[in-house]
Amino acid sequence: MPDKMPTRAITGWTVALWSFTAVAGGVIVGGLLHEPEPELTTAPPTTTISVTPEAEPPTPVRVRPSVTFPTQIPGCSSVEAPSSDETYGAVFGPGEYDNPAYPWFSGRKAVAMSTALRAALPTDVTLEFGPPDRSLLFTPILGEPDSPFGGYTDAWADLRRGAGAGTLSVTVEQSAEPVPACTAGWLDERRTMPDGSTVDLHDTWEELDGFRTLSRSVMAYRPDGSRIVVRSTDAPSVSMPTGTVPLTRDEMIAIALADGLGVGDPIPPGTIEPPPPCHVRVDASPTLGEAVAARVNAALAGALDGVSTDRPLGDVRPDDFGMGLCQAVRVTTPGQPSTLTVSIAAGQPMPNTQPKYGGSARTSADGTLIETREEYLTTADQSGRTAEEFMRTVVLTKPDGTRIDVTCRAEMPSSPMPFEQLEKIALAPGSVTP
Repeated sequence: MPDKMPTRAITGWTVALWSFTAVAGGVIVGGLLHEPEPELTTAPPTTTISVTPEAEPPTPVRVRPSVTFPTQIPGCSSVEAPSSDETYGAVFGPGEYDNPAYPWFSGRKAVAMSTALRAALPTDVTLEFGPPDRSLLFTPILGEPDSPFGGYTDAWADLRRGAGAGTLSVTVEQSAEPVPACTAGWLDERRTMPDGSTVDLHDTWEELDGFRTLSRSVMAYRPDGSRIVVRSTDAPSVSMPTGTVPLTRDEMIAIALADGLGVGDPIPPGTIEPPPPCHVRVDASPTLGEAVAARVNAALAGALDGVSTDRPLGDVRPDDFGMGLCQAVRVTTPGQPSTLTVSIAAGQPMPNTQPKYGGSARTSADGTLIETREEYLTTADQSGRTAEEFMRTVVLTKPDGTRIDVTCRAEMPSSPMPFEQLEKIALAPGSVTP
């Protein structure tokens, strides 16, 4: 089975892209070629070239370790020859947790798996502050069961551990295929665990334009048909490689075999659905870091007077595009089912006093422009089901450039929260200018 490179959900759509070789089995983390690809490692000629805006950027110089064959691998009775034939594929589609092609998976299952994954981390490991899809929240499954691409869910995060940092990705899928043969270049060791799982271990590296990234992988083939890939690198997304993978082999094995992460593990009672998607609707915004988010969260935590939600308000995080902070919750107050979204951005221009999309506007004593509007929408979900929605929005723009959007949308005949409640929420955070 190939090691599929996990992906991120972007604006409700997920794009998957990975590579795998013609021989099935093992974990793909680099190191598949006997020698570096000549076209990727040959120095460019010292010829002066006039570069135009349409010119292609230089091809990255990629180097991977060579593979020794024949060889012996601990835990393997025999070892097959490697293959350097690589195939690339992609899956595009809308993010949807309840895919009928995968009855073992659902939104609640994704949340249960995410909870189990975070609980399995060593206590001295910290997740970097990031959006939900960069905080070990498992993504929707894409692709059909008989497709060579797709069919898995994954979770990502950047990690901190002491002075070190790196990434963690975990991929889970269901498979009836037998454990593949050992293949040179795909694993360093195979272990049989007390619960009957087979675990393949692999440490490798890759150099890109002279910068070496270390990676460590654990592939677990569990008795219930779970295929779980745990991969960690020393290269967090915000900095260069650190030289040390933040997780040990034994720690990664414990993650791959953690209760609650397998496809057959039950969903604990009380598990809720994943959070609704949330985006900051501005063209650009200065980065609002963890300290600002903590202050905003403390203010929002007490802003829902008499309103019940599926999760506490007060967990704003960066949106997928880094345009500000955002959180969406489901309102569960009896008779008022709806979705409440709060987004915060900085560095925004003061809009015209006449609202761009209708509604009303007024200016408070401190110069804050408060806009309100109501909209009626017809929406369609990914299954083609249409619904009539009623939406209320309050937008606050402060003289220092802080912009706070609070929106509540309800499927009719239900009604969204009244403007008074939305304005109270919008006023709670105050200014967030860094």
